[in-house]
Amino acid sequence: MKVVIDFDNTFYIPNRDIDDGLALMYLLGSPEVDLVGITSTFGNASIKEVDRCTRRLMSDLAIQRIPYARGAKESGDYLTPASKLLSDLANQYAGELAVIAVGSMTNLHGAYLRNRNFFKKVKQIVLMGGVTQPLIFDNQEMLELNFSCDPQASFTVLTKGNNVSTLTGNNCLDLLFTRDEYERAFAGNSSRIASLIQKYAEPWFIDNEYEYGIKGFYNWDSLAAVYLVNPALYEDQWTHRYVSIKSLSSGSLNADDWDPTTYARSRPFKKVYINTPRVKKDNLIRENLFQRWLNVKVDSFE
Repeated sequence: MKVVIDFDNTFYIPNRDIDDGLALMYLLGSPEVDLVGITSTFGNASIKEVDRCTRRLMSDLAIQRIPYARGAKESGDYLTPASKLLSDLANQYAGELAVIAVGSMTNLHGAYLRNRNFFKKVKQIVLMGGVTQPLIFDNQEMLELNFSCDPQASFTVLTKGNNVSTLTGNNCLDLLFTRDEYERAFAGNSSRIASLIQKYAEPWFIDNEYEYGIKGFYNWDSLAAVYLVNPALYEDQWTHRYVSIKSLSSGSLNADDWDPTTYARSRPFKKVYINTPRVKKDNLIRENLFQRWLNVKVDSFE
């Protein structure tokens, strides 16, 4: 399976998500995956911070051999090295390439602007993003990020992409990972990868309990990676939905029947057929994640 990951990795940054980095590690630990490219984008942090984290993580994981390109710094920043790499990979692996995008959709839109056949050449797209209803846990609403930070780009991906699946924020809430689970999974394991994950997961457990009252954290982007590699662990939910630039500005996959932005000839209000998978075998997903992470061999890290 030829795969490129496009993400807003903040693995080493305090008070920021670590799930992008964990998604990358999952792909690296999956023998089915041939990771042919990595691209970065803004979202969880500025592109400067994401780029720095990604280069550091690639160094720690000793994967500098994999092509990497820095991407968009903001909505509308489309013609970047990342969008070029995505376009080039789609040409090189036409009909084979799977794209997993778990940050802003800006780089994918840029790849389409560079290459109008980009989406036709991509075999599969797996996203993490979007909501179908307010995203609430512990009586607090969390605002959607990945689709809303560049709604035009998100609209392009959802309306022009083929075989698109997105792990919505709502569906990711089906699986909470606790500190006890991590401690049990890594107990007695002195490998570098176990130490790396434990070192940077622990602050995230603390932050989530302090900020949201959650005794654990949600592995948003990692669940998208698992779906790409092991879809049998999920229940597919293919359905027609209406999306618009207006709805996607809040990350919603449910656009109103009428939208004031439909004046344009491009009609930014369309019916799409997309998959929003649900967790089916939660314990197997947990086991699969820990197993694939521990498959990754790391010599050293800082």
